[in-house]
Amino acid sequence: MALSAVVAGQQPQYPPAFPPTPILPSSINYAPSVMPTVMDLTAPNAQSICPGYTASNVQNGSSGLTADLTLAGPACNAYGNDVRDLTLSVQYQSKERLSVKIFPKYLVPGNQSLYILSPTLTPQPALELGASKANSDLAFTWTNSPSFQFQVSRVSTGDVIFSTYGSKIVFEDQFLELVTSMVPNYNIYGLAENLRGFRIPNNFTQTFWNAYNLENDQELDVNGHSVHPVYLETRYGNSSNSESLSHGVYARNAHGQEWLMRNTSITYRTIGGSFDLYFLSGSTPKEVISQYQTGVVNTPYLPAYWHLGFHQVRWSYQNWSNLQDVVDAYAAQNIQLEGIMNDLDYLKMNRDFTNNPGHYDVAPGKVFLDQLHANGQYYMPILDPNIYVPNPANASDAYPTYDAGAAVNAYIRNGNDSFYIGVEWPGFSVFPDFIVPQTQQFWTQQILAYHQNVSFDGFWLDVNDAVSFCTGSCGQGLVGENPIHVPFALPGDPNTSVAVDYRYPEFFNVTNATEAASASSALMSQSLMYPTPSATPTPTVGRTVPTPGVRNLTFPPYAINNFLAGHSLLKQVIAPNATHNDGPYNSTEYELHNLYGHTSGNATYNALKQVYPGKRPFFINRSTFAGSGNFTGHWGGDTNSMWGNMYFGISQALQFSIAGIPYFGVETCGFNGNADMELCTRWMQLSAWYPMYRNHNSRNTIAQEAYRWATTAEATRRIMNIRYSLLPYTYTLFHQANVAGQTVLRALPWEFPNDPSLKAVETQFMSGPALLVTPVLAPLATSVQGVFPGVANGTIWYDWYTLEKVNVSAGENKTLDAPLEHQPIHVRGGYIIPMQKAGNTTKTSRQMPWSLLVALDSSGKASGELYLDDGISLMPNATKNVELAFANNVLNITVSGNYNDNLPLANVTIAGVSSCPHNVSTGSTGSSGRAGWSGWSWPSSWRSSPSSWWSAPSHGQTGVVTCNSTSKVVYITNLQQATSNGIWTSNSMLVVQ
Repeated sequence: MALSAVVAGQQPQYPPAFPPTPILPSSINYAPSVMPTVMDLTAPNAQSICPGYTASNVQNGSSGLTADLTLAGPACNAYGNDVRDLTLSVQYQSKERLSVKIFPKYLVPGNQSLYILSPTLTPQPALELGASKANSDLAFTWTNSPSFQFQVSRVSTGDVIFSTYGSKIVFEDQFLELVTSMVPNYNIYGLAENLRGFRIPNNFTQTFWNAYNLENDQELDVNGHSVHPVYLETRYGNSSNSESLSHGVYARNAHGQEWLMRNTSITYRTIGGSFDLYFLSGSTPKEVISQYQTGVVNTPYLPAYWHLGFHQVRWSYQNWSNLQDVVDAYAAQNIQLEGIMNDLDYLKMNRDFTNNPGHYDVAPGKVFLDQLHANGQYYMPILDPNIYVPNPANASDAYPTYDAGAAVNAYIRNGNDSFYIGVEWPGFSVFPDFIVPQTQQFWTQQILAYHQNVSFDGFWLDVNDAVSFCTGSCGQGLVGENPIHVPFALPGDPNTSVAVDYRYPEFFNVTNATEAASASSALMSQSLMYPTPSATPTPTVGRTVPTPGVRNLTFPPYAINNFLAGHSLLKQVIAPNATHNDGPYNSTEYELHNLYGHTSGNATYNALKQVYPGKRPFFINRSTFAGSGNFTGHWGGDTNSMWGNMYFGISQALQFSIAGIPYFGVETCGFNGNADMELCTRWMQLSAWYPMYRNHNSRNTIAQEAYRWATTAEATRRIMNIRYSLLPYTYTLFHQANVAGQTVLRALPWEFPNDPSLKAVETQFMSGPALLVTPVLAPLATSVQGVFPGVANGTIWYDWYTLEKVNVSAGENKTLDAPLEHQPIHVRGGYIIPMQKAGNTTKTSRQMPWSLLVALDSSGKASGELYLDDGISLMPNATKNVELAFANNVLNITVSGNYNDNLPLANVTIAGVSSCPHNVSTGSTGSSGRAGWSGWSWPSSWRSSPSSWWSAPSHGQTGVVTCNSTSKVVYITNLQQATSNGIWTSNSMLVVQ
């Protein structure tokens, strides 16, 4: 079937989302353009014209110092008004963390929020008990020659990790700048969010201004949905055998900002706030990440067990029956489905806390949801943090949700006595002001009330970047026109150029030439019928000249390189001069824009905790800030259905590992555009390793559920069975992240930090410490190349599927077979992985017997961990920690805690034995007072043949032992009866000799 016919056949026939009212006039969507300062060769160089500062009144103490900083010459007023008097505060906050703050000495009441980021918005680290300069890993030094400069160095080696020597501190009311010199060819990572390579280039500008690009939400190298101003730097020794040293830098500032990576320096610029810097000593990458999460932004939340399942959503699921059909289709294909999600379709004209009449009525919804929950599955609809403003002249347009928020002044204001009214999916809309308590109360009440009608299991919060599809408070005086259509055609809108996306998938012209030709013809016909309107040119606005005592919030003197049209801060967001209700400050969006996703997410999470008292709700957030990981996960935005977007998703996931948001995923198979079978197959395989795993696409594209193509379905079954069998391992990783700031997905140089050849590897990654994933990231490939770190130092790698040792040389880029339904996976020697057989949901998987995979290192040893609880409670009543250790042919199991699942151990597989064993015995070694395994053994006369049977007549227990003398793998199976009381009830051991 030709692609054009497939698209037309799968395109849902639904009524228009809005009455046929006109699209807003272009004048309302007008935003003047500006030239980003980094591109303006005539822009002033603050380092050349500004005087810097002089330090005085220095007060030294055991935990740090304070000083006054005074402007060292005439004000330069480069991009704002110079602040004459500043305060320097240096704190040795812990052994591994040093804080350097520079802020105005005189904070006038009413303007403190312009400079100081409140700890109520995001965590602010403080001095820890016992911390002092004397026991710090880091040292702060400074000079006044020729002006105030400082540097931070490592005490143990003297290495300087941050230095402003040779540059000046610039501090103005709308522009701050400092420059740190860098070592040659420096290696830094992080600064999420950006779609780019894993290692940040030494000639790159990272802009931070949360934004949403309707035309291409996955554009490379531009600002994205989130702001995490933290980076990890790794410096390698002079040879591959030398130890590396890593450290971290976090700039706690939410204003629009830029980080200019250049060959020998990094320049940090922000259009407001203060310098609030934190230096982390590491000295390994994993230690830096842990120090950031445990000591700076708080550790990530522990997702519920079921959150780790697979979820499906599509913009165009028209009704409850449509959702049921999708659920049934996954079941019929024996593909796990944990949750079904809704995009905007379930809402009445896209208004929060409503139901689309005739499509998502409450009564049939209850039937659907009751059955879904009975199956151990879940339902999570979309939610947007904007509230429709009803037409005051139309009584039938009443919207109680708006009235409830207006009554308590819960909405952002237009700088006067009116609410700020922008345009969002419902039409003219207001935006909840999540930094004030009455909005939390309003938001919680609405969510609780809606749950009474629809028993949803969580939310995914969208367009909280914060998006508005017009410029300024464009709805002032126009709400009488509501409901309106957004000022552009939406995917799937009838009689538009985006009604159906006829673009054939990338490389489809190669893999499916006949269908591609048909789709091209249909696209050409559509283009002729609905030509793309030519863009109206907008004038270029010259640089804003600073005015004494005045801050220009809409066009600040320094223009950051916001990628949206015109580079304007006004474009497609709540305007910077919109005001909040936090008297006496009345903070503006200029200060808080990058925090809207963070605060709206926190409010939604708090509300969901009220919906499910004592439980961990499902919640993911499109826009995040430093500290968001403590309550939310994140998805990477409206991914394009392209191989390059799939490729860079790996780097995006690793960025969020640094940022402290491990529950991350992408729109598998792509949201925008059409995916084909091969792309979707490879993407389903890759995304199976992302902690958040969902498939999602737009309503004007071909359907791409995993069951749509037979090959994709088969590949998905294989990889999803692996994912579900590894849920105990993954859940344990999340527990370690929650208690110790460890990572779930890991870059290769984090596990092997002393190998400089790994510093830019972005086509492979690890799940925890034990599993190496080598995905196929290119079309028409039946093999893939990958490296195997640590081989030079004796690391052993095993093929996941055969458990044979990989024959590979140190540094070799080995070619691996990877036919379309197969993904190469390898196990690192030295680790024990607890598993359970995959069920059709996480619920059934948790009821399966246990198994252990023991992958021995070159010394014949391995270790592992397992964390258990009920998988849902915020504060579990019972937990269990299991330590697994294999050495000297003995597997020791040490347990602590009182959670008990009473499940037996089904089998133990040991890879890498030196020879097949002659005797296997088990027994309880604990002192817990509870019975462990019943002691049993089998005689030494059992044969080392491929299949040897044994029995223990005294207990009536029978098991099977198989040993492959070639691959050196021992399989001990059928242990359920011997461990019927539960394997984790007490300490126990298994002797294999």
